Amino acid sequence: MSRKRWMGVVVMLLLSLVGPGASAAGKAKHVLIVVMDGLRRDSVTEADMPTLSALAKQGTFFANHHPVFVTTTEVNGTALSTGMTPASSGVIANREYRPDVDLLRPVDTQGQWASWKGDRLSDDTWIRTPTLPELVRAAGMRTAVAGTKGVAIIWDRGIKNRTSDRATLFEGRTIPSAALDAVLPDLGPLPPGVDNKHFVNYAQDQWTTRVLTEKQWASDVPPLSVLWLSEPDYSQHGTGPGSEQARAGQRSSDDRLSTALEVLERKGVRDSTDVLVVSDHGFSTSYRKVDVGDQLRRAKFKAEGSFRKPPEKGSIMVVGLGGSVAFYVIGQDAAVREQLVTFLQKSDWAGVIFTKDGAAGTFRFADVGIDSPTGPDVMMSFKWKDETLRGHFSGVVVSDGADFGQGTHGSLSKYDLRNTLIAAGPDFKRGLVNLLPSGNSDVSPTVAAILGITPPRPMDGRVLTEAMVDGAIAPPTAASVAGAADKTETLRATRSLPDNKTRSQYLEVTTYQGRRYYNEGNVGERTLPTPTTAPTTAAAPTTAPATKPTGTALGK
Repeated sequence: MSRKRWMGVVVMLLLSLVGPGASAAGKAKHVLIVVMDGLRRDSVTEADMPTLSALAKQGTFFANHHPVFVTTTEVNGTALSTGMTPASSGVIANREYRPDVDLLRPVDTQGQWASWKGDRLSDDTWIRTPTLPELVRAAGMRTAVAGTKGVAIIWDRGIKNRTSDRATLFEGRTIPSAALDAVLPDLGPLPPGVDNKHFVNYAQDQWTTRVLTEKQWASDVPPLSVLWLSEPDYSQHGTGPGSEQARAGQRSSDDRLSTALEVLERKGVRDSTDVLVVSDHGFSTSYRKVDVGDQLRRAKFKAEGSFRKPPEKGSIMVVGLGGSVAFYVIGQDAAVREQLVTFLQKSDWAGVIFTKDGAAGTFRFADVGIDSPTGPDVMMSFKWKDETLRGHFSGVVVSDGADFGQGTHGSLSKYDLRNTLIAAGPDFKRGLVNLLPSGNSDVSPTVAAILGITPPRPMDGRVLTEAMVDGAIAPPTAASVAGAADKTETLRATRSLPDNKTRSQYLEVTTYQGRRYYNEGNVGERTLPTPTTAPTTAAAPTTAPATKPTGTALGK
């Protein structure tokens, strides 16, 4: 055998041992991602969340972490699971009007039926990029995904090559369905959810955590596990962030984290596991409820939340998203869209408005990362205020669904755009408060790097190397930083309206290593900056990591 051929055989053998798409891996053998739905960054205190506060001391607290817009669950569930922006993944809202899937009404982007039909219509690209668990399983490693809420299905909904030990649990159901047979005899079915008296979803989150730790981890802990909890989202929706019930919801999720860590300790893998606790979005309190569809109909628009018959050109599908609303103008009627934008700009409840092309007084979809081919014609974030209501946490917003004093999210309020990320384990620095900007799209690239996986398509997010013990796991490439200034800028759009009034809106954006992070957006002038701080109990430095030239957050 020639030397050249022999070397070729050796190379092929090495590749077969390393596995497809593999790269230099981190120190951890296991990664656990815990999503505490709706957890605001300022909720992480020792009084309400002692386990998570302790984890922040043991690892890295990301003090400048952001969700993607729209700041809702399915959108950020997709960003977390794919490492992509909404424009790349194709999921830009919890509910979208996809007329090829359903001509008469919006569909849930996490729904089994909608995603199944969407996949059939688009060559399996309802989500246009692989998810992290799919990449991990493709590399020959086992995964476990368990979620109290249906959003868990976004992480890994495929049915190909499934076995009972590679199941996805969501809302008490499993893919494949037969995997539930091993759960029911011991744990029973998913318990009933919360009611209007208690608000806190203890029982369902506890059941889901037990399925993960007692059943999916029965033989061993896989390289990747995901646990999606419903609290404090459920309690905050009912009673507002900062309420007594919401704080009980925070304690519930903290208890679930404690359970998972205790099981990892019992199985002898706690020291070899990276634990990332993240939330999908922040939260605000509703101070005003507006029925946008009704407002439009009063103004003689043909606007509906669902159609009873095939819609006519110029009709508007109104899709409420909590703190935002998406508008689909049937037939892309330019005149109707212009009238709609003008109506919104003249209202006293509309905040930042986006259009595909950046019509007068609006921003472009591309400015906020939602320029998807299947997106709406107009997207609007409601107006918000930097105020406090009923003793709740700061931040109040107009909503299309929440009553006065209830919680909501989905807007460009700085309180919806401040969420939580804490990471601890062998790959993360201890006692670090990371002031560099980070976002939900950065979670999957970071975990993929730890597990030694190189995605076939580069993710939009970045690897959070500044927080890692060995920053050389995946250092930024020249291409990723070329021409990318580290800066914070405020975009502005102004229009003189027919009534001789001038309307102005702004969007504050931080760019770091070519990635864009959204800080806030509203009508009028920007609010005064609020200092970025760590949990009050975190024994961590208050300066930025050494990779940043100053000790303050970007743009402050």
